[in-house]
Amino acid sequence: MNLATSTAASARLPAQQAPRRLLADLLPYLLLAPSVLMLLAVTVYPLLYSARISLYSFRLGKEQDFILLGNYAALLRDARFWDSLGVTVTFTFFAVSVEFLLGLGLALLLAGELRFRGFFRTALIIPMIVMPVVVGITWRLIYASDVGVVTFVARTLFGKSLNILGEPSLALPAVIVVDIWEWTPFMFLVLLAGLQSLPLEPFEAARVDGARPWQILRDLTLPMLKPVIMVALLIRTMDAFTVFDQIFVMTNGGPGSSTEVVSLFIYRTAFKYSLFGPAAAMVFVVLLILIAISQVYIRLLRDRAVAAR
Repeated sequence: MNLATSTAASARLPAQQAPRRLLADLLPYLLLAPSVLMLLAVTVYPLLYSARISLYSFRLGKEQDFILLGNYAALLRDARFWDSLGVTVTFTFFAVSVEFLLGLGLALLLAGELRFRGFFRTALIIPMIVMPVVVGITWRLIYASDVGVVTFVARTLFGKSLNILGEPSLALPAVIVVDIWEWTPFMFLVLLAGLQSLPLEPFEAARVDGARPWQILRDLTLPMLKPVIMVALLIRTMDAFTVFDQIFVMTNGGPGSSTEVVSLFIYRTAFKYSLFGPAAAMVFVVLLILIAISQVYIRLLRDRAVAAR
């Protein structure tokens, strides 16, 4: 009797453990489900919906007609869109180039034995942690034609005021300076981390062989740092190409359209003129441009990896 009872109990045991095994197998997916659903809700669904409305003459309060690629074809004739794209390319090229050069110089300087380098490293990252809107408001006051610091200096030295944000020829360089001030610390931190991760032996051998500092920089530092440089440039290029906050606060795209970047033009097209179909088409054109730029950086990184083998 006892033997039969124990046999039946052992037969029921695997059946009781089956739900537990199933729950253990499903537990990772259950834990990931909220994050996946949130990702789908805030990224994938809006992207697919935007792709859909880019094929329609989507305008609030109007009939929505399916026009296939009509919005994309209209962009080819939209001079203002291409002007804003040109402003964006100019802004991105000069801002990222100067940020890279300054960031690399600061990283090289503070990677060595320098007094108070801990203080300087901490001070340099302060602009990066300030909210972009706050940065825009602060620099708008600095550039103000009546009470701004720049105006005060110009009036003191030259006896006349400067309306920097009101001059088409000065407004774009002014906002580029603000972006450089804010995001050079990012370049500095990434490049400094890359410099500190490089092996010391090649540099010691080069110094023993009598190589000069600029030769070490050209033949060792920059080639070995190239992957880090490419990643830093890629991140900053993507970010600068979609700049919005500072320019919206400082100039709102003016004077005229001298600082109207493409993100600001898309915002106006969608929310000021309610042309959501054309705005969605612009978004996907910009997305394709960013994908093309990223592919250039990735190819350069791949060529570097192949050459290293």
